[in-house]
Amino acid sequence: MPSFTDEIRVLESPIDVMYLMHKVFMAHSERTEALAEKAQGGGDITDLKDGLDVWLSQLLYHTKTEDIYMTGPLRDAQLQDGRKPLRENEKEHDELRQIGANLTHRLQRDGNTGLTSEVTSLVLAMEEKDHAELMTKVEEVEKALSGAIGEEQILARTRRHLYRSVMSFKVTEFDHFENEEAFVMPLLKDQMDHSQQLECVRRLLFDDESDNPRWIIDFVTGELEGHERKLLEKLETEFSLGV
Repeated sequence: MPSFTDEIRVLESPIDVMYLMHKVFMAHSERTEALAEKAQGGGDITDLKDGLDVWLSQLLYHTKTEDIYMTGPLRDAQLQDGRKPLRENEKEHDELRQIGANLTHRLQRDGNTGLTSEVTSLVLAMEEKDHAELMTKVEEVEKALSGAIGEEQILARTRRHLYRSVMSFKVTEFDHFENEEAFVMPLLKDQMDHSQQLECVRRLLFDDESDNPRWIIDFVTGELEGHERKLLEKLETEFSLGV
């Protein structure tokens, strides 16, 4: 099984594009974490805000679309330890969305509306239950961002808290991608044929409701190089889209 940390040489089925997407998302997360680490020393955090904006917009769309078009149609299974992969996957999506929602709401309440319309619309579309079950990790991110953006003179402690929160967010994302590749992808390949996988992938790469439907695939393509970019471009030729 390939991993998002490896070079992807072939897409054996359409859904294998997830390996490329995960790889791109993790690379962006690591760059954003590096910006948060650098910000501990002071200075402007505009680049960090921009990095978080892209991170959230991609991840919120990705998890929402997976719930509807990827895991939604599948039948769950039970692992030897009693866990059910699809149910666990949904819980992990909720955790990631909760973090993203609280980042977004805090930025908006503080009058720092530097987020894209994609992030705002995705958060507003979330179900009420996704707003209610807040975790300690989410609150730490919220407080750290509020302090970092709302103060003219940002304390070193606030910067450190911000860095730790971003780092925790990245670890949560990393663990989720690993679990998804190990336990959900095999179920999907067993239960979806080629055409069903292709439609699922199309939904993941193209946002039909956006003024710019290509904003996801263009981001992913721009982060890939050489053979991996050609794999994605070849897959795109299978889509009969007028975008």
